[in-house]
Amino acid sequence: MADVTLQREKINQAIQILDELQLDCWLTFVRETGEQPDPALKLIFDQELTWHCAFILTHTGEKIAIVARYDDDLVKQGNLYNTVFTYTDNFASVLVETLTRLNPSSIALNYSIDDVAADGLTHGMYLQLVEALKATPFPERFTSSSPLISRLRSRKTSQELVRMRQAIQETYGLFDLITRSLKAGVTEREISDLVHAKMANRSLGSAWSYDSCPGVKFGPNTLFGHGIPGGIEIEPGFVVSVDLGVSYAGYCSDLQRMWYLRKPGEQNVPEVVSQAFAAVKGAIEAGKAVLKPGIQGWQVDAAAREYLVQAGYSEYQHALGHGVGRYAHDGGPILGPRWARYGETPYYTIEEGLVFTLELGVMTERGYVSQEDEVIVTAQGCEWFSQPQDAIYVV
Repeated sequence: MADVTLQREKINQAIQILDELQLDCWLTFVRETGEQPDPALKLIFDQELTWHCAFILTHTGEKIAIVARYDDDLVKQGNLYNTVFTYTDNFASVLVETLTRLNPSSIALNYSIDDVAADGLTHGMYLQLVEALKATPFPERFTSSSPLISRLRSRKTSQELVRMRQAIQETYGLFDLITRSLKAGVTEREISDLVHAKMANRSLGSAWSYDSCPGVKFGPNTLFGHGIPGGIEIEPGFVVSVDLGVSYAGYCSDLQRMWYLRKPGEQNVPEVVSQAFAAVKGAIEAGKAVLKPGIQGWQVDAAAREYLVQAGYSEYQHALGHGVGRYAHDGGPILGPRWARYGETPYYTIEEGLVFTLELGVMTERGYVSQEDEVIVTAQGCEWFSQPQDAIYVV
């Protein structure tokens, strides 16, 4: 059986958050999780399940699992749930009996308009819950678990932070490999293949879609955004930008670095590149300077955005930062503008202990100049969680 220490920590943390939010219970309802995983499930049970399963945590500390026969042994082996009910025919009667005994005034379910990490309950499964409980008052007590999951994902335990730091260290090693491999004529795809081979050698997963992780951009004519590295060759005078994250022991990194390939006889980085690097770095520092507990995410983004515009560059067309953890984009607060596409997430209040990326870039005539690092929120502000790039890497 896999180590369940982390899940035990997160279950206990979830119970504390239930009490804090004055929610009576949290119900995670899943089936066929290999095919249709709930993003929140791995925090409280990190194995695949086949049939309908309900995990119930209460603010008083009860830990209940309702599982089908043949899934039940797997749940019992983890010893995470004090009470495990096994059903053979239908989960509904056991669920009704359990909720009737608990009689919760609020039942948090995993649906959310704004936070994908809290939106794991499918519509079909929601309808099944409503049908199972139609003769009870409980459907009227359903509420979104988004406030709970946002806090649960964002408040990293000591073990989670250890894994995230190691993911960052592994990413540094891959950046070093890229530095050694950059030379005229190498293609974006070849750099991506080198990184993938090293990741396989180190038993590392990709932090997002494998084909586009790393994101490799050579020069001014590369695909912008989340494209797949292609056949563009690096030429002297090109900027190289790499967006890279790995998954280590279930936790991710998300960093960007940039290089400049000198032309023959060129002594200094062109001013257009060095000025862009300074503006990007300054904008990130401006956002970092205002990031602290108690403010809202949009305020952090606004500080960075204003700095970049004042430096003479166009606004970046995305959020300044996002949470990192189990996923590169880990849900919870967004350090982003008050755009409709981000919903309410830029208005979420920042808390101590949260880990965010700070990222942006500008396109120049030599290529995309970008930076991305991670910070952790402290009691008074924030500090670097990764080591930022202080100078352009020249090759």
